[in-house]
Amino acid sequence: MTAAWREGEDLNLDAIAARLASLEETLIYKLLDRAQFALNRGAYEPGKSQFLPPENASLFELRLLHQEKTDVIFGRYLIPEERPFHTGLPDARRRAPWNDRHLRIADFDTVNVSGLILEAYKSFLPELCSAGDDGHWGSSVEHDVICLQALARRVHFGGLYVAESKYRENRDLYSELVRRRDEAGLEKSLTRPEVETRVLERVRRKVEAIQSISDPALRILVGPDRIVGFFQSVIIPLTKESEVRYLLQRRTG
Repeated sequence: MTAAWREGEDLNLDAIAARLASLEETLIYKLLDRAQFALNRGAYEPGKSQFLPPENASLFELRLLHQEKTDVIFGRYLIPEERPFHTGLPDARRRAPWNDRHLRIADFDTVNVSGLILEAYKSFLPELCSAGDDGHWGSSVEHDVICLQALARRVHFGGLYVAESKYRENRDLYSELVRRRDEAGLEKSLTRPEVETRVLERVRRKVEAIQSISDPALRILVGPDRIVGFFQSVIIPLTKESEVRYLLQRRTG
């Protein structure tokens, strides 16, 4: 769980980019850890969890649901960028302290793209993991949950704080686009191709550096193109989707 943007921190793109780079590095490590296990398709199929009847959900679905039921009690989803994958969760029993003077949105779940994140992640697994079944279903879905939460944190942090920072940099432009409900115009204005290129280059370097000290006899190595492609086709677009949702819901002032 991450702490909210602290009261003394400036809301500028350099500071936000540094936080995003940290979240990105965490996610890379988690994805590489999940790749150490086979795809294990059975863990995602209903009725194969080995839970007692009448439970029919997949092991993956159960692992994610029960993790979130625990996390919500401890206040995880009171943090703006920590968005859950399930609705109808119980109320928090711990009031995690955070005091965010920056964000201008009443309901953080209006930026929630976790459903899209989940489907994209599951589609990516056959590319990330080797085919077959190694029997380690429990470890596989445990790492899935860790990856998904790191992924959701990275996307939603960008969606909230990058959008707010860019709005403040050009209030007239974004106010007009929001007034017109111009989603295409918002996405175009939020897009910085040169920044995206730098992010992808940095991701490639990190994947290569992390694995450069790994023994291929002990760990499965993942081609950097796979991770870079996931950032390019999933993480960056979903971050922008979350940014657009934030701006459309942002309170004026």
